[in-house]
Amino acid sequence: MHTDAQVRKGGGRLSREDQRRIGDILQRVYDEVLRQGVPDRFKDLLDQFDRTEEDGEAATAAGQEADRLVGAKAFDNKGSRS
Repeated sequence: MHTDAQVRKGGGRLSREDQRRIGDILQRVYDEVLRQGVPDRFKDLLDQFDRTEEDGEAATAAGQEADRLVGAKAFDNKGSRS
């Protein structure tokens, strides 16, 4: 009869077989996550972020200070609670 104490190696190291099994499990979990894809809500948020960045770059290229404007808008909204 084997117990965990008999199977484990000294120094907290896993055997190659244990490492392989853990690697296989992690690979299956990772593959499943990839198959799930990105929810539409996240895709919409990423698209919105990209548009905001493009607008900011265009504003900066036109000589406006986009960062200062964004900071001012954030400041204006801090005190308002709905």
